[in-house]
Amino acid sequence: MWIKFILVKNNQENSPPELYAQPQHNIRIEQIDSHSREIIHSLNKSGFKAYLVGGCIRDLVLNKDPKDFDVVTEATPEQIKQVISRSRVIGRRFKLVHVRKGRKITEVSTFRSKGGKRTSKTNKGIVLRDNFYGTIREDAFRRDFTINSLYLDINDMKIIDYTGGFKDLNNRQLSSIGDSKLRFREDPIRIIRAVRFLCNLDLQLKKSLKKDLINFAHLLQEIPPARKYEEILKLFLTGNAKNNFITLLELHVLKFLLPNTANQCSNEKNKSFILNALSNSDARVKKGLPLTPAFLFSVLLWPGLTERIGDINSKKTKLPTLLRSSNIIIKQCRQDCFIPKRIENMIKEIWEFQIKLLKFPPKSKLIFSHRRFRAGYDFLLLREESGVNLGGAGKWWKENQPKSKRSYQNK
Repeated sequence: MWIKFILVKNNQENSPPELYAQPQHNIRIEQIDSHSREIIHSLNKSGFKAYLVGGCIRDLVLNKDPKDFDVVTEATPEQIKQVISRSRVIGRRFKLVHVRKGRKITEVSTFRSKGGKRTSKTNKGIVLRDNFYGTIREDAFRRDFTINSLYLDINDMKIIDYTGGFKDLNNRQLSSIGDSKLRFREDPIRIIRAVRFLCNLDLQLKKSLKKDLINFAHLLQEIPPARKYEEILKLFLTGNAKNNFITLLELHVLKFLLPNTANQCSNEKNKSFILNALSNSDARVKKGLPLTPAFLFSVLLWPGLTERIGDINSKKTKLPTLLRSSNIIIKQCRQDCFIPKRIENMIKEIWEFQIKLLKFPPKSKLIFSHRRFRAGYDFLLLREESGVNLGGAGKWWKENQPKSKRSYQNK
């Protein structure tokens, strides 16, 4: 069986790519970011092959607006820096080049090869450093999913496909390149990316890939907490938070990202509160309104806080009690997901307002001008929407606060 897999894999890697002309994919040159085109033309003029790659091609094929346009080339980072001004080499694990134009930054990478035994890995197979360069073919088979291994040559507008990603896109199917077990071991963050692609692009997951995803989710515990934080923001601040959360629970992945939050979701009231809040956040994204990490984490960690304090809805609960419990809950979360100190302070201020707003009318109208009042008020409304009886607090503050179009996410 293993020999058969190797033979099939080697045959695929040695076969010529599928080429798709413009009438087949319908991507127009005008849809492509002008800065990325300039970079590609500059590299071409200096004798280097260069292409658009990955998510931007995927999104354009699906008639979605790409968030960014990534360029890949045969030029090394040092050569890219020589050819293109306003460029900077970044990264240790994977060296990249950032090219700046005004506020815009375009990422340029170099074709990568497998690296083999030279690649630096942990004893669990997680890649620590991988700066071995190769050909476009080798680069294609180094990527995670077939839908992300499409290359576009802007000179003839042909898509170059070594892995079957174009067909998978048309079939709405998520497929791993090569052995998904190995891919997830190399970089467990691919598990989170798989969840995002499933929900955001409405894709189907192969049974074998689903099984491996569940079996290797525990490797997320090996990922640095700071990197987990960034991935959590991508999951929950981009307009599909509710579906992502449900899928993370169903695939038993959330417990390796935010274990305390996952445990609290065994209580249906807690789960309902979080899903309602995430649904509200998704609606804000659709309206083009901003979101903040502080409000997100104040929601995700709230059930753990209420369990620790007990009757937090009582006017008898004191701020020092809440503050002590807040510090403990955030400290526990920090072991799994690093939250910046500034965000931690904002979370605690939002929570403090859950006690302050139970006391109405306020002793001073200065409370309305507090920088976290609106966030605390919106959080209070979410709690009432989830069925918590707060003695009419939400109604009172709604009727008596100064008229304002500002929203918590602006703070």
